[in-house]
Amino acid sequence: MAVKKASNVTAVLIGAGLRGREVYGQYARRHPQNLKFMAVADPHKDRRGLFCDAHDIPEVRAFDSWEDLLDSHNGKLADSAFICTQDSLHFQPAVKALELGYNLVLEKPISPSLDECQKLAAAVKDKGLIVQVCHVLRFTKFWQTVKQLVDSGRIGRIVHYDHSENVSYWHFGHSYVRGHYKDAAASSPVILAKSCHDLDLMYWVIGEKPLTVQSTGDLSFYRPENAPQGSPERCTDGCPEAEDCPWYAPRLYVTAEPLLRIGLHAPSALTRLGARLAVNHRNTLKFFSRFNKRLKNIVDWDQFPSTVVTTDLSTEGKMKALREGPFGKCIFKCGNNVLDHQITTYTFPGGTTGTLTLHGVSDLEGRELRIFGTKGSIRGSFRYNGEEITVTDFRYSKKETVYRAGLSMGGHGGGDFGLMNSFVRVMRGQLSPTEAGADVENALEAHYMAFAAEDAREADRTLDMAAYRLPKQ
Repeated sequence: MAVKKASNVTAVLIGAGLRGREVYGQYARRHPQNLKFMAVADPHKDRRGLFCDAHDIPEVRAFDSWEDLLDSHNGKLADSAFICTQDSLHFQPAVKALELGYNLVLEKPISPSLDECQKLAAAVKDKGLIVQVCHVLRFTKFWQTVKQLVDSGRIGRIVHYDHSENVSYWHFGHSYVRGHYKDAAASSPVILAKSCHDLDLMYWVIGEKPLTVQSTGDLSFYRPENAPQGSPERCTDGCPEAEDCPWYAPRLYVTAEPLLRIGLHAPSALTRLGARLAVNHRNTLKFFSRFNKRLKNIVDWDQFPSTVVTTDLSTEGKMKALREGPFGKCIFKCGNNVLDHQITTYTFPGGTTGTLTLHGVSDLEGRELRIFGTKGSIRGSFRYNGEEITVTDFRYSKKETVYRAGLSMGGHGGGDFGLMNSFVRVMRGQLSPTEAGADVENALEAHYMAFAAEDAREADRTLDMAAYRLPKQ
């Protein structure tokens, strides 16, 4: 397996949307000694242009399709290919890139198809290349601390692992009601699209593969019959509930008020003061923004989720996108069909059980966990407004805070860049793929857990997990 020893890793990007452009592209800009993008493929000219400008990519290496990039007569253009397309468009470019000898950074989920997941794993084994699936939460300080605590034996043997993914009302509305993931058939079931991370963590922390699964869930809130009386098809069409509706589109995409309100819950008094200024005294903030670029970025909000809606991030550009595109529709009239809450239970060897609770009506984004062992328990909160892990010892009823961190507004709590640092080390031969968790069979277990959970929910019965895994060779 060829690896880089000292110089930066080179890459081509397939899919210059949110993850490709704003996460991995941002990493390359901040760490040019580690990663350099050589080419990009995306069907949207504006997104291609933004990425090319940011990474000094000449027009000759900007393609409007992954086929054109990978079929380029220039041959293999880099060490690695980053596959950041929509879920249903991962498999084909990934397999083609492997055939050409590219190592991969592959966004999760690998594919919304179990058959394609298994075929890709077989292709990886045949080629012997590095494939880093983007289960980024393993690479955060928070979850690594949880894993170390469990492995140390401090709470004894795990009896029950309880994990809750609380998707904020605005984020769920953006991604799973108005956005690209609102149709399960066209993207993925929500437990795969959103909770692939969480299932990976459960499997990784417990350290065993689950034996059985059962699941229940529904779409009960984001439905047409729950729309306020008299509400129009679009928020921009004069909705009578605009002032009181938490999902009023201009408030999210133009002024980003729901995101700024996160700061009101921050541990830092200074951050809370800044958030109050941004939310309640916008004209004052606008005045001071003339002298401070960071404040100007807040006033003119040029970050996620606005960047998903349009490339024209002026107020006029964002309002135009809301009047014409899917993100301006009434939250109850979007034609969505994915579940808005689901509870899934797994059994593991030795009698351990694990539950995942997923819902899209949280006040604050983030995860919470409780791990109950034979000697003690671990409680953790991994949320935008702060992170904390406590351990309680049964014998002495002693509770200790072992980890605490402040406000985190993005980057999966540092996991995005942590994954990238790990991938670069693997490519340079400084870390083995197994040590880094950069092996597809490892990443596949969370996918098997998701596919089985959705089948169990639809069948309304407990299913055996063994049927979902690749046959042993």
